[in-house]
Amino acid sequence: MTKFAFPATIPAAFAALLAVPAFADTAIGLAGERTLVMINLESGQVTGMTEVDYAGRLHGIDYRPATDSLIGVTEAFEVVEIDPQTGSWSVLVTMDTGMEITEGAAVIVDINPAADALRFMSGTTNHRVNLSSGAVMIDGDLTFTDGTEGMPMVGGTAYSNSFGQPDATAMYNIDTDRGALLRQTAPNDGDNAMIGALGVMFDGPVAFDIVTDADGENTAWLSANGALHTVSLEDATITGTWQIDGLDVTLRDLTVMTAMD
Repeated sequence: MTKFAFPATIPAAFAALLAVPAFADTAIGLAGERTLVMINLESGQVTGMTEVDYAGRLHGIDYRPATDSLIGVTEAFEVVEIDPQTGSWSVLVTMDTGMEITEGAAVIVDINPAADALRFMSGTTNHRVNLSSGAVMIDGDLTFTDGTEGMPMVGGTAYSNSFGQPDATAMYNIDTDRGALLRQTAPNDGDNAMIGALGVMFDGPVAFDIVTDADGENTAWLSANGALHTVSLEDATITGTWQIDGLDVTLRDLTVMTAMD
């Protein structure tokens, strides 16, 4: 696949539509070791940065819809709840089983909203974490079951229907080697199927999240190559792309919460 950058801008009329979604949410990106970057999704403007009051590196962050809170995972495999405005945090649970993480590898921290459980992955390792007890279930390694050759190289993950605690959800992955959107068809087994190529190869880490509004409308957001994008979950089409105003760091994780005061 030819490597090229996403376009920096989109047509003004389309941008106007895209800039006023059915929700007024704030994206929270994770950069560096533990820096939270707030981005207003209506304007594409960075509105602030908060350093999490933690001495080490956060593996990742995600929005936990069941409790309307921001969670993260520390180097000590603690699942913590973070105040994004102050950077303070408290431990929810500590995983009873750690995970070997290759230096520089992407780490997936994502909440399954239907089960209210944490999906924790890196490389082809696929863990599920009980957020009440910290018990870790070691699930099946990530693989393709649709005939796609090789192994998935997952750099970002998101679940649909992340509003409250829904009856059902679906899990999607960004494959950074293939520049593609995948569906993890059997999350606990690690089964993946190709949805489609995004039409681009990535330069650096990616960050991925799906936002669900009160009407059940899902919008997939991808941070990659220094810009923010919306992605069709049906066919992997990039439906909108624009630079984030004021972003001077590289995001390695992304989640979206209700806009903060």
